Amino acid sequence: MNDSIGDIIKWIGNHKYLSVTLAFLAIIIIFDENSLLKHIQHQREILGLKSELNELRTEHDIIVKKIKELKDDTAAIEKIARDKYDMHLDNEEVFIIED
Repeated sequence: MNDSIGDIIKWIGNHKYLSVTLAFLAIIIIFDENSLLKHIQHQREILGLKSELNELRTEHDIIVKKIKELKDDTAAIEKIARDKYDMHLDNEEVFIIED
């Protein structure tokens, strides 16, 4: 075992520039605050947020379309008022039957 450690130290001594370069790259890739690993993590987060943004834009477009329809269609407004809020006209009686 001591021979293998000695061989490693001897190899590092013979390849000083390569050893320093590899150590520097390891520090940059793994330990630096702007490391490659964090960069990849941030890219994944950006992709997830872009996907969420697209879903929200689609939902927004649907809601805007519904609002435009309701502004133009009084029958649709009346239907929602009757079905959802149990509203009625003055000359009507409403009977609610619960199951």
